[in-house]
Amino acid sequence: MRYRRLYLWWKTIIHLVSSLQCKLTVVMLILIFVVTAAASGYLLHSSGRIAVADHERHLVHLSNALSRTVAAKWPEGKFQEAKTLATEVADGHPLLYFFITDTEGRELASASIVDAKDLKVLGDEVLDKTMSPGQPVVRVDKNGMPILVDVMVPILRDSLTRSDNPFNPSRRQQNLAGYLRTGVRASGWHRMMATRLDLMVGIGILATALVVPIGFMMIRRIVSPLESLAGTMLRFSQGKLDVRSSIRRRDEVGRLAASFNRMADQHQHTHDRILRLNEDLEKRVALRTQQLRELASRDPLTSLFNRRHFNEMLERRLAEATRYKTDLACIMIDLDGFKAVNDSSGHHVGDELLQVTADTIMAQLRTSDVAARFGGDEFIALLPQTDADQAKHLAHRIMEQFNRTVKEKFPDVNVSMSVGVAGMAEADIGDAEALVRTADHAMYEAKGGGKNRIVTADAAWNPAVT
Repeated sequence: MRYRRLYLWWKTIIHLVSSLQCKLTVVMLILIFVVTAAASGYLLHSSGRIAVADHERHLVHLSNALSRTVAAKWPEGKFQEAKTLATEVADGHPLLYFFITDTEGRELASASIVDAKDLKVLGDEVLDKTMSPGQPVVRVDKNGMPILVDVMVPILRDSLTRSDNPFNPSRRQQNLAGYLRTGVRASGWHRMMATRLDLMVGIGILATALVVPIGFMMIRRIVSPLESLAGTMLRFSQGKLDVRSSIRRRDEVGRLAASFNRMADQHQHTHDRILRLNEDLEKRVALRTQQLRELASRDPLTSLFNRRHFNEMLERRLAEATRYKTDLACIMIDLDGFKAVNDSSGHHVGDELLQVTADTIMAQLRTSDVAARFGGDEFIALLPQTDADQAKHLAHRIMEQFNRTVKEKFPDVNVSMSVGVAGMAEADIGDAEALVRTADHAMYEAKGGGKNRIVTADAAWNPAVT
């Protein structure tokens, strides 16, 4: 039971994972994360560039302002005041160092709030001639991580007038008194970028936390009616033609459900019509089969059963008589002088005589009795639950009616009947062939004894003539 429960749980999980709902949810999550990551990366990159540019511009502006202050002190050679100013600026501002040099690179004043080992990244010379004045340079450690933002600006004597061209290189070179080199830590804007990164990650997580349940409910709203419609279609395909979808919506799913219901109605109508046609066809086939069977078991001239069908009925009636211990009688009839009538009057008269004989026999029989044309002018009748005496009386009625009918319709024809009667009990007969053979022998005894007579066979094969 436990393993079955685990199997059902596992099957449910597999079904959920492979479902359209799960796939759409995963696709939406991936799309959200991709869009969030791309947007965050772009924003962080843009923010970082803006932050670095702002930081560098701020450092350049500060350095230029300090350069102009130092230039004001330069003519009097008050470098001690410049050094004091550098120390005050370094202590009160996020500047890490402050160097004043002449044009040859000799240090005139300096101030620093960092260890000497942190300044090794600046090089051995205070004046780095590879640097472009006014262009910040990011200094990195041996691991490639940014440490300092270094900038060097020129110190110009305050001798430029309004008429001087400040962009004239020769004039600018004449006013160059020295250089001012300052720097700040690069970690400031890195921390700013990290803060923004945390903000963007938080926004992304919050957006994901909100979008996942909303997306799940939206997808569920789409998938749920599809699952219901799929279940309805499955039951319909299994033969439950009366099932219909209960979905009532105005979107594509609703139109699909309405189309399925219309299709199901048409299919059921067609199915019911086919069933009715099949039922009608089966009735017609059964009726036609019965008619064909009837035609195959009937004599076409007299409409009596033929000999083959009579033999089948004889076996059944004999089995019934044996099982229920009832009697069974057989009458064999032959027309006397029939061949002479055919020769003298023609076959059409003979056919009429045969039809009259069949009608006479059928008029005297019960519904349960069986009459057949046994041969050319021979007829046989099987009488269930009838003994020999009762059969003999029936034979007398048949003979009397036949004689009257022949005298009325064929006054010039000399035809009579010879009849043999055999009873299963009286003749001690136990099989069908013996019963017919005994009646046939009795009929020949009647013909041999003068015709137009009835002979009944007994157990000792002694015919009784009447």
